[in-house]
Amino acid sequence: MRTLRLLAIALAALFSAHCMKAASPVEPLECRLEAVHPLVAGGPVALRFRLANRTDGPLWVLRWNTPIEGWRGTIFTVTFQGAELPYRGPMVKRGDPGAEEYVKVTPETSINVSLDLAEAYDVKRPGKYEVKVTGSLLDVTKDAAAVPHPRDRQQPMALQCAPLTLDVH
Repeated sequence: MRTLRLLAIALAALFSAHCMKAASPVEPLECRLEAVHPLVAGGPVALRFRLANRTDGPLWVLRWNTPIEGWRGTIFTVTFQGAELPYRGPMVKRGDPGAEEYVKVTPETSINVSLDLAEAYDVKRPGKYEVKVTGSLLDVTKDAAAVPHPRDRQQPMALQCAPLTLDVH
């Protein structure tokens, strides 16, 4: 009987350890896309991008190749009825960043940016569009004194946003 109890306790401990290991860690930065209504074919198709810090201290994020800096490259994949739309906005080639290219994201605040999808994609037809954030943050650090990082010492971080479906009328 005592052996059975010990076996049950051991199995419970093993199961608990496995569940704790399997739990996904909280991402340091959370991103979200939202539509800003109305979404009218041939007019502006506004999106709101939100980046929130889930750590206990500030983070410095390089704004390059993110919605935070606006249209400077392919930051989204946009599809219309399953077909990918080409990006038609400006493209920028760069060297090493300056400190002014970083934005501070504190746990108490979030970065909120609005973009008009019609400025960089052909969203003139009514229907369903899907927007996905592509790529990653090029450099993220907790150390304000370390920015800017030269390109060969940047610390990229995946940017995981749920895709957004837009119903443009």
